[in-house]
Amino acid sequence: MDGNDEQFENYLREFEARRPRAFQPMRQSAPDGWRRLAAAASVMVALGMSLSLVLHSPRRHGLQTVTTAQPIRVPLSIVPLTKLAATDPARLDAELTAASRQVLPDFRGEKSTLRVLAKE
Repeated sequence: MDGNDEQFENYLREFEARRPRAFQPMRQSAPDGWRRLAAAASVMVALGMSLSLVLHSPRRHGLQTVTTAQPIRVPLSIVPLTKLAATDPARLDAELTAASRQVLPDFRGEKSTLRVLAKE
């Protein structure tokens, strides 16, 4: 054990202490600045477009909608459906049933591929 300790001590004496270098922070290259500027510009363009769409909506200007013989149903988004579920669950069920008739395939048709599966 003592021989190993002496060898280790001799090994450690071989090292010399020296001062560390001064810290030099990394400098940003020019392309990084352009990327940030381009990202900020694209965010501003997207915000501007969405703001213009909101400000120029037909409801905001009091324009009347044209009614047709058959009502055109627009699928509801998640927010109105959630509000409807909280306030009137029966109406929510009716809305989802009406939407399913338009969105889901109808297997009752003559040339429907689901008709074969419905018979089984």
